[in-house]
Amino acid sequence: MHLTGLDLLLWVAGLVGHVVLLFVLLWRKRASRFPIFTALIAMNVVRTVILYGVLTFGTKRQYFLTYWSLATVDAVLQFAVVYEMAAHTFRPLGTWARDVRNNLIHLIGLSLAVAAGLTWLASPPTRFLIQAVVFKGNFFSEVCMSELFVGILVLSVTAGLPLKTHAAKIAQGLGAYSILEVLIEGGHNYFGVLRDNHVYQVLAHIRMTAYIGCLCYWIVTLWREEPNPRPLTPEMQLQLSELQQRVQEDLKRLRSGR
Repeated sequence: MHLTGLDLLLWVAGLVGHVVLLFVLLWRKRASRFPIFTALIAMNVVRTVILYGVLTFGTKRQYFLTYWSLATVDAVLQFAVVYEMAAHTFRPLGTWARDVRNNLIHLIGLSLAVAAGLTWLASPPTRFLIQAVVFKGNFFSEVCMSELFVGILVLSVTAGLPLKTHAAKIAQGLGAYSILEVLIEGGHNYFGVLRDNHVYQVLAHIRMTAYIGCLCYWIVTLWREEPNPRPLTPEMQLQLSELQQRVQEDLKRLRSGR
């Protein structure tokens, strides 16, 4: 496989961005709060190094198998990051709100259904069956990811939750990138790969450039401290006190009923 100067530049920029972001997560002690996201970034560092080694010293078949094996791990971690961001956003005290939990379940089901329908309709022009499977698999994954992250942000706004926390910033970056990925994978499915793969390369360069911008966004926002939470007003403190007293009374009633 031949790499152009732009390919190498974007590859190196991505590696440097992942290393710097991993440093920020560790140095600013964000890794303990976001272990799955940190694992995703660390895996991308290892993935880049391994793929470059296989590309330089291995065969095309070895590179293909290595690439898609690592891509599968990356996809699993991304879905795990969705759960981690949702937990930080909607379960800050360790308990899911019932209405939010139900909305998330409905969101997941809807995302899978829409992604499956769009993937079934896609018919990329390719020379080999494996290329069509790869394009459809990428498209399905990115449609799911974009719907889930956008859904999380919409639920956050609906519930009146803050959007300036580190969890919200991570979700915003991944959500924006996932939406762009849907458009790019849609282009891949439309143009496919026949004799001329120029369009495929252009779309790949756009994707890599956008992801580097996403890395820069995370580096800056995760380096900064989160804004201080809004202080509770006397009315809010009174409501919390009444709610706590009501919960204690309900617990006493349940215990006495036993």
